[in-house]
Amino acid sequence: MTETKPAPSNRRKYIIPFASAAAVMLFGISIFILPSPISHQLHTTATGQYKQVFVGPNIRIDMNSNSSMTVSNDQTPVIELLQGSIYFDITNSDTNTNKLVALVDEARIKNIDASFSAELQNDGGSIAIAEGQAEIQIGAQSRLINAGQQVVFGRTHITEESSISSADVAPWRQYK
Repeated sequence: MTETKPAPSNRRKYIIPFASAAAVMLFGISIFILPSPISHQLHTTATGQYKQVFVGPNIRIDMNSNSSMTVSNDQTPVIELLQGSIYFDITNSDTNTNKLVALVDEARIKNIDASFSAELQNDGGSIAIAEGQAEIQIGAQSRLINAGQQVVFGRTHITEESSISSADVAPWRQYK
């Protein structure tokens, strides 16, 4: 007598393709649901050293000697000045550059459409606008600053506002 083997179940031949498709779908869904990790890059300059950092295609940051900052890769770039001074040069204003945020001590500076410098000082800092406008928020104060203006601030409020020529905004840039 010949023994016949039972025919393989129709379900078995679909298990591997189904499991593979389910794994691919779960992986694809996780890419869209889980946010990308935010990373911070630290940039520093030594005494006598100057550096240029590009944040996207339209934003260049010039770093003064003996300065440091972090740059996040979040959807809205956040630059935190940790020491010294930096200059933001916006070459082509578009919707992405309008979302740039700079943190200087307790101040939050939102770029509206500006090229400006930021400097960290002992108890606060200053910003000076060469072109365009930027908004500064510190404590309960919020101020729109135009080209040719400089604002000095402490940790809780703006302490001084003055006019400044564009040549005096980040004069260290001519020595780099």
